Amino acid sequence: MDVELAVLSVNWEDDREFFVDLYRLSLANEQQYEELISTKSKNWDVERLALTDKIIMMMALCEMINFASIPVKVTINEYIELSKRYSTPKSKIFVNGLLDVLSAELQEKGIIRKSGRGLIDNK
Repeated sequence: MDVELAVLSVNWEDDREFFVDLYRLSLANEQQYEELISTKSKNWDVERLALTDKIIMMMALCEMINFASIPVKVTINEYIELSKRYSTPKSKIFVNGLLDVLSAELQEKGIIRKSGRGLIDNK
C-alpha cells in the first residue's frame, strides 16, 4: 500500500527515507519491541499501557536498534518530547525510565551498536 506523506521538513528527501524506514522497521519488529517493553514494565500489563506510549516506545526502540548514526540519548530525548506532546501528563516519566533501562541493557548485550562521527563504536 502506498501512502503519500506530507512534506514535514526542510530536508524532506533525506527525512522521508528515514520516516519510511522507521515506519516499516517498527511494524516488522512490533512483537519483539512489545516483548522488550513488557519485560521491563513490571506489574503493568502491556495491554493496559496507553497506546500512544506503547507506539512511542516501540518506535524509539526501533530507532535505537536500527539507526546506528543516531545517538541513544538523542533518540530518548526526542521520544520523551513526543510523549509530552501527544500522550498523558505522566507519560514522559514512564517513557524516559523504560527507555533508559532498555537502552542500557540492549547496549550491554550488543543489540544497540552505534558508530559514526561523535559516537563510540560498541564492540
